[in-house]
Amino acid sequence: MSSLRFDIEQAMGLKFPERNGEAIVRFEESVEIPRAAETLMRGLYHDPERVRQGFKLLHQETGSLIDILMPRRSKLREWADFLPERPKDAEAFLKETKEQLLIREQRLVQAERELVGQLQESGLEDVFPIPLAAFGICTYRDPCVKVFLKPLGRFAEILQINPEVLRQAVRIHFLFLLLLISGEDLDGQGYVRGGEEEEVTHWLASVYTTRYLKSQSIELIQCYQEWIKVWGGKTPNQSIINERACEKTRAALIFWRRQLNIGWEECWHIINQLERPESSNLMGFN
Repeated sequence: MSSLRFDIEQAMGLKFPERNGEAIVRFEESVEIPRAAETLMRGLYHDPERVRQGFKLLHQETGSLIDILMPRRSKLREWADFLPERPKDAEAFLKETKEQLLIREQRLVQAERELVGQLQESGLEDVFPIPLAAFGICTYRDPCVKVFLKPLGRFAEILQINPEVLRQAVRIHFLFLLLLISGEDLDGQGYVRGGEEEEVTHWLASVYTTRYLKSQSIELIQCYQEWIKVWGGKTPNQSIINERACEKTRAALIFWRRQLNIGWEECWHIINQLERPESSNLMGFN
């Protein structure tokens, strides 16, 4: 964690507060399930019990076909070797078998059709987006982060992505967020804004997280992008994360952290005014 913390401080150009020479990083990973994650943990089904009963019925109907066929297999095997003595008896046997199979097949097809309909009603769009608080919370007055591991694991399971890679990407996002609201600039100036800026702080954290992950691995950045989409976050565009915009973003970031009455867009506009006009179109938060 100390190495990661140092990398994050270097990337954002801020420092976590220190006590007795040790950085104060209030970061917790919890196995509790917050209320905001309940829908995610239940799964994708509107009515899980109804779907379960659908599978049970389909299993029963499939079994009924087997129940009809299995006792008749020995008779059919016998007649394959030695023709039946009375053709009329064999004809009646086959007719009766056909009638029973047709009835069972109709019931099987109906049960399958109803189950397919129930499954089609359930999908990711019914679960996502979900509140960001399902995955983690960051408090402002006493800056600290709590990340919820079980909802992250459930999300990784649904999307079939590596849960540890996802956790690592989310850890980095929240560490950037924690540094943003608790860190100090080089002159010791701290953050002066409040929790009402949550949308902007998470977006800024995503800018720095995306920049950082691009130097790590494709899998990390892919997992991170999927996670941003699931809670409806704003993905930073390429112009705001490139190296050319890095220093400008930092300048706007420091200015924004200190100006309580000025929004991010205005801070970005002011910083752009200090540069050439042709470079003023890199704003990425819209």
